[in-house]
Amino acid sequence: MKKAILLLMHQGKSYTEEVAAATAGLGLTLVALSSRPETPGALEASRRHVAQCVVTEEPVLCSGDLDKAVRELADQGYRVEAALASFEGYRLLMAELNDRLGARDSAEGALRLCLDKYELRHHLFAEGLSEVRLHRLAPGVTPELDPSARWFVKPVRGASSFGTFVLNDVGDLADLPAIQEQMRADRRMKAIFMDRYDFLVEEYVEGPEFSFETLVLDGRVHHLCVHEKARVERLARTTLEGMSVSPPVSLDPELVLEGADYVTCCLESLARQGLTAGVFHIEVKYWESRKRWEIIEINPRMGGSLINASVETVTGYSLLDLWTETLLLPDAERDAFHDRLTRASQLEALRTGAPTRAAVFLSKYGEKGRTVDTIRFEPPTRPPRILRVHVAEGTELDASDRGICLMDALWDVAADDLDAETAFLDRHATEHFHVRYR
Repeated sequence: MKKAILLLMHQGKSYTEEVAAATAGLGLTLVALSSRPETPGALEASRRHVAQCVVTEEPVLCSGDLDKAVRELADQGYRVEAALASFEGYRLLMAELNDRLGARDSAEGALRLCLDKYELRHHLFAEGLSEVRLHRLAPGVTPELDPSARWFVKPVRGASSFGTFVLNDVGDLADLPAIQEQMRADRRMKAIFMDRYDFLVEEYVEGPEFSFETLVLDGRVHHLCVHEKARVERLARTTLEGMSVSPPVSLDPELVLEGADYVTCCLESLARQGLTAGVFHIEVKYWESRKRWEIIEINPRMGGSLINASVETVTGYSLLDLWTETLLLPDAERDAFHDRLTRASQLEALRTGAPTRAAVFLSKYGEKGRTVDTIRFEPPTRPPRILRVHVAEGTELDASDRGICLMDALWDVAADDLDAETAFLDRHATEHFHVRYR
């Protein structure tokens, strides 16, 4: 029997090539369980990177698929030792299977708490780690909101900034039923909502936003690096993250380190609930008027877009490699693993004043419901080191109030000139990215 890691894929896709490389580096075999793809050819690219793939008849995986797949793979000579899911909608399935297999992971209940933005805020408030007021939104009920504060609307279970917006007029809440119908109808994202389509409204945290790319093992917290969301565009019913830069540019290192300590305190409070292992993409804001940090989301998965590539650029380590390694890390190797992450951490470099590498990546988004006629990004100078165009000519974009990403691009940049690099690349990409609709 070959020892294997089982990748839970959503409709035939899930960072398969990168996970295959991480698995091979550990001397293990990668096998996969995938929900049914939208198109028959969607699995072709992924199959090249896995030894065996089990495909279900349904477009979304469920708990009952896990044991069946493990048995089927065993019959074919593969003993599944651990599960991995980069797709957020399968994060609880990953924890469920890892618990049965004895692989290292967080408790399912703690992960479920993180994925419920309403309950997470209540937990942090009760622990003295948040001052953000919030209300759960009920159908047909208009909440009594403090008119002296700004308010922000978002789903209790979120995906791709679906239905996230500043509430300028309480009458805008009348749009939520239509957005909920979009959520139910979204073939690609529906699994992330886990049959939860309710919304909340919470106090708007005014200030710059960041994401901490973090690994937790044995309850110990390692912040590998931090990104600042340098360009954010607010549309009527969604919020688009146009550019991220690491390390941050708008705050002094001392304040960034204060934010890191705050995030660590939040994770330590959740460790008591069983949040003891895994990779996390933690979105936080610095509330300028109150001079304090606030959690926005704790995502129990790797960040999307080019987060993993950016982390590797800055630290030399891939989050996917590290996450895969932790699942079956022998007890005797844990201390050395912790030491390795401490040395690699960008936050440690900021703490000691050591040099750090830097990266900028940006995303370009499409107009919902439109059909792409042509798309290209061919800058004559300063081409990105990594370029991913996600749609082809003729693609009909979903009619959906979420971020519909057309392109991601990443540049290595000089850490001592980040303000200028960020401004230049913003102009550079805007000038040379072209999309035309039919």
